[in-house]
Formats: sequence, C-alpha cells, structure tokens
Amino acid sequence: LTMRNLSWQGDIGAYRQHWIEYFGVNMNKEVHPLLYRIVGLYLDQGISSWSVEVKPNGLLNWLRSIEENSFFSFFRTKKIRNLFLEGRCSVVGLLSLLVADQRDFERYLFDQQFAHPGWSGMVALVEDTGGGLIQKRAISLSDFIVLELLLELDVLERRGIKDTLPSSGIFPSFPDFTLKSNDFNLLAAWHEAYEWSYYHNIIESLSHNNSKKPAENKPSFQAIFCIDDRECSMRRYIETLDSKALTYGTAGFFGLDFYFQSEHSLHATKVCPAPVSPSVLVREHESRSHHRKVATFNKHSHGAIAGWFISQSVGIWSGFKLAKNIFFPAPSAKMVSSFHHIDPRGRLEYLRTADYKGAQIQKGFSVDELAQKLGNMLRSIGMTSNFVEVVYIIGHGASSVNNTHYAGYDCGACSGRPGSANARVAASALNRKDVRAVLAKEGIAIPEETSFVAALHDTTRDEIMYYDLDLLSQDTKFLHEGHHRVIEEALEKNASERARKFELINSNLNTKKLHDSVKRRSVSLFEPRPEWNHATNAFCIVGRRELSRGVNLDRRSFLQSYDYAIDVDGSILLGILRAVSPVCGGINLEYYFSRLDQDKLGAGSKLPHNVVGLIGVSNGVDGDLRTGLPAQMLNIHEPLRLMVVIEQDKDLVKDVLSRDVKVKQWYDQEWIHLIVIDPSDRKCYCFDGGDFVIYSSI
Repeated sequence: LTMRNLSWQGDIGAYRQHWIEYFGVNMNKEVHPLLYRIVGLYLDQGISSWSVEVKPNGLLNWLRSIEENSFFSFFRTKKIRNLFLEGRCSVVGLLSLLVADQRDFERYLFDQQFAHPGWSGMVALVEDTGGGLIQKRAISLSDFIVLELLLELDVLERRGIKDTLPSSGIFPSFPDFTLKSNDFNLLAAWHEAYEWSYYHNIIESLSHNNSKKPAENKPSFQAIFCIDDRECSMRRYIETLDSKALTYGTAGFFGLDFYFQSEHSLHATKVCPAPVSPSVLVREHESRSHHRKVATFNKHSHGAIAGWFISQSVGIWSGFKLAKNIFFPAPSAKMVSSFHHIDPRGRLEYLRTADYKGAQIQKGFSVDELAQKLGNMLRSIGMTSNFVEVVYIIGHGASSVNNTHYAGYDCGACSGRPGSANARVAASALNRKDVRAVLAKEGIAIPEETSFVAALHDTTRDEIMYYDLDLLSQDTKFLHEGHHRVIEEALEKNASERARKFELINSNLNTKKLHDSVKRRSVSLFEPRPEWNHATNAFCIVGRRELSRGVNLDRRSFLQSYDYAIDVDGSILLGILRAVSPVCGGINLEYYFSRLDQDKLGAGSKLPHNVVGLIGVSNGVDGDLRTGLPAQMLNIHEPLRLMVVIEQDKDLVKDVLSRDVKVKQWYDQEWIHLIVIDPSDRKCYCFDGGDFVIYSSI
C-alpha cells in the first residue's frame, strides 16, 4: 500500500466519524487506550509500571507469546484472539474485513493513522533509524497497523456488528480538499513580507559592518563555542569586556562523534548529531556518583522494613524540603544539571589501546583519528595558526527541575545532551604531543606553550565549569584566572540580557542580583520556562567573526566560524553546509511549525505532560504522543524561516550547492533562505530560483 493520492487529506477523521454515525462506535475511545498501553510497554526504556521481558523478535511475536502463555487476553473476543494466534494477519487481509471497497484502503489507513498523532511517527522512526533507543526494539509500522486493525475488529465483534461491515454504498462521499490558489498566494506574500522586513535590517548591518580583528597581533585568549544561538550574546559580551579576545563557533560536538558511557551508567548514549552513527565508545572512570550520599536515592529504601523507616523519617523531611523549595527555590539532588553529565574529578578513556577486528564499536579513538577529526574542526573555523597560551573549548548544557522537556535545552549537536564530554576529549587530545605532531604534518602547528582548556556553559543558570585545571602549568593557571574573571562578568551580563524576557524578574535590579534571580528561576518548581532556548532564532551566519563582531544580533543567530580565504575549492564550506542546513534548519522549522499551530504541530501546554516510556510525552496518563514543542518554549517566538548568510564568492557557493542534492533542496524548496556576501566588494546576493541575484531591499 502506498499513499499515492492525498488530495482528500483535508477530510482526516471522516472515517472515524463514520463509525460513530452509522454504528454508534467511538473507535478512538475504544481502541487507543489499549493500543497505547501495549505499544508503550513494548517500546518502554525503563519506567513502565509493568515489567515484561521483551525479546528481539518483533511486536506481534512478542504479543503472541504473551497471549499463548497467559490466562488473560488483550482481546475481548475468542474469534479475533484465535485469528491473531493463528498468525493469519496481514494489513490487506484485515482491511478487507473492515472496508468493502479496496480502493478505499489507503484512505482508511490514512484516516486511522492520523487519528493518533505521534504514535505512528514514533514507530516509523524506530523502524527506520532505531529512534535513539538505548534498549533496542524490533518494530515496524505494518505490525503497528495490524495490531490496531485487530483491536478494531475486536471492538466490532464484541459489539455484535458482524458480517456486515459496511458496503461501499454506506460510506459518505469525500470531496477533494483544495485550497484556493489565490488565497494561498496572498497568505504567502504577506508572510514573505513579514520575514524580509526583519531580514533586511540584519543583512544591511552585516554588509556594512566595519568591525575588524583586535588591533593587537596577539589575542589575549581564544574560545571555541557551539554555534548555538544562545552563545551569540555570550560571545558578544566576552569580546566587549576584552577587546583582544577571539571567539569562534562550530557544532558543539567539536567534530568528535562517539558514544559516551559514564561510570555509573548501564548504557552508553550518543553525543553527536542524530543522523551520525558513531563507531567509537568513550568511557568515564575514577568517578564518584553525585547521588551516592543523597538519602532519597539510597538503595536501602527498596526493602520492606528499611523502606518503611526511611519513608517515615527521610520521606517526611523531604516533604518539608519540597514545600520550602516552592517558596525558596534552591538546587537539590533531584534537579537535572548539565554539570552532572560527567564527573569533573573523573577521567575519560578516549584513546584506543587495541583494535578489535570486525567490531562495529571500538573503545576509544586512535591518534590519527583524533588528529583528522580535530584538524577538520580547526580548519572549518579558520583556526590554523596564531594559537595563544590559553584556548578554551566550551560546550553547553542546561539545568531544569520538574520539566518533561529538559533534553530540549541541551546541545542539539550532541543529540540533546550536554557537550561536556566532547569538549573535554577535544581539549585533552589537542594537548597531546602525538596528536599535535600529526596535525603539524598537515599544516596546523600548535605551539608547545598553548594549552586547551575544556569547559561547560550552563545556559539556564549562566554558570561555567572547567575541567582538568589540575593538569595546567602554574603560568597557565595564572593566565586562566584573569580570563576566568572576564568570562564570569560576561556570564552575569548575559544573564541580565536574558532576564529582560522573563516576566517574573525585575530587570531594573543590578547585574549581580539579576544573575541570582536567573539562577533561582532555574530550580523553581513552579517555573515552566527555565529558559527560552532557541526561541526567536532566525539567522545563521557562516563567515569570519569580523562579519558580525560588534553587531547586536539579539541572541537570534547561529554563528558558524568560516574563513573563505583558506577554502579555495569550497570543500570546507560543503562540510559546514551539510551540518548547518539540517541541524540549524531543522531547529528553526521545529519552532516555526510549532508556533504556527501549537495544538496540532506543536505540543500544547507542557503542564499536563507525562513521560511515556522515555520515548515521548502525552497529556495525562494515556494519550497521543505530543509532537513539536510546548507553548512554554514558543510564546515569544516569531515564525520566520532561517536565513543563512555566507561570506564567500557567489559562484563558488553555487558550485558547492550543486555537489550535494540533499543540501541544495533546503534552499531550492525555500525551507531556508540564503544570502551570500561577496568578501571583495561586500555586495549581497540572494539565492532565488536556483541562481543568485543581486539583493535589493526594494
């Protein structure tokens, strides 16, 4: 079955309504609660109220084994149960029992699957890519449909609606759903005008920006940040407070794709872009669990006797602390903090000591792999020479309390996790002599006196944590202390700028008090907006820092460092666009569509959201998996498509786009707008209709 003709998709729900009107059966109400429970249990990643062994033989086989060995059944009628146990189930076969006219099969399935947003998409994602599940599950969309059709037949059989099932004459007609082209064109014109009214001011500011590199030949320090738009203002404040500082932007996994396993975790997690499949595992050791000494996480609470005593003592005290935290928010063991992702006192095993032939996952990187990946990262941001004594590699993460969407606040380039492990591996590897020796052969000579320092910026609390400072020389530590004071002041100013968009914070307070208010906000149980995350994102600038340095982009731009002068053939730009287009474009469209329709394309209010099996969220105990973003992340967002600005010759950019059809589609289909600023004369060119035309605001 293929969805060939979707001209009738405007009538979603008509078939479901048909069951109510002609048979008095609310199929959604009858089927969905049980369907969600079964599939949610099968896909569960460790929080289900039922604990059932799941074998890797598919959803239907797993369910069949339960039916064969149980006194109870998921089906209410013997006829449908036997049909299922006999294995005589196919999508077409079951549809023929429900729909008389085979020509209506596609329309029926389309109506059925869109009646429960989120579930079909989640199943299809797990089937195609694994869905990022730690505990793998074998499932297919066809199995999911078979199960739902069986449950529908079970309802009809139980209700006594047999043999019957409608003839083609009973079904109502479904007129084609079309939108008048004139109305559509008018709406499109208004929206384009709305978008370009904002784009124009920024494009003009960038093309006429006279900012230059710091006058001093030698910068005071260098810092590599994630391209994340939340780091946009942070970089601006650092450069304002220290005019000799140089900042760079790149994807926050810093070119290192791997699985990371903390010492106290049973599973490894991916810390690189979602489409990437790593072949390396990095492990943590010599770590101390931050929950070890917390009474509320003590394993003795699981016992009958000890559990009773703990609940009567520590449990009551925890209740008082909970009540106190509502009025006086403070950090607690229950908060989700990016600083807990790795132990700053632990060590990371990232260097490969032996190759495991034929193994899909290797333990650690080889020296050559580290040099290649980090060399590509340094070249992509134009940082191939003039290294100073201290170079910071700063990942980012977030803190949150009582928030089902907290992963959405971490680093997208690290699959929704903090970038601390990546920053730490990158800094440690670049401090190695053997890695530097390989890089030197490739034209990237790092002086012996240069030290790379890893750090993590908590974007919710505007705090920073440094790693492995004990390995630095005394001279480097002294330099770091001075730089740290600049970064701390930048964090305070950054928090103050963010506070102006928080309704419950008095923005007239001094910088120190504003920062304290922002930190209290991050641990408040009643605060549904710990931060605004990517809200208001609209731009992605690919070019030297001089292009945007000094321009107040209002935290609305992704900043990817790129030096056109060292990219004569466009290969570096191609690599950047392969990452920037789907990652930044995907983030932008996620906000764009969620803001346009919060109920259907977004997730509505997150206040009633419950976590389902660690695979998604739903409203209440049972319900559709909510797609998109919650309203509490969107209230101030304007639905603008991403504008990518590239500093490069337009003919070279056009050639680069032609080399990758998938990248070019983003711009051909106008999901992303594109402007090129020619570095020779600062003229702007707009990508339109597959070619570049001179940009004009008129």
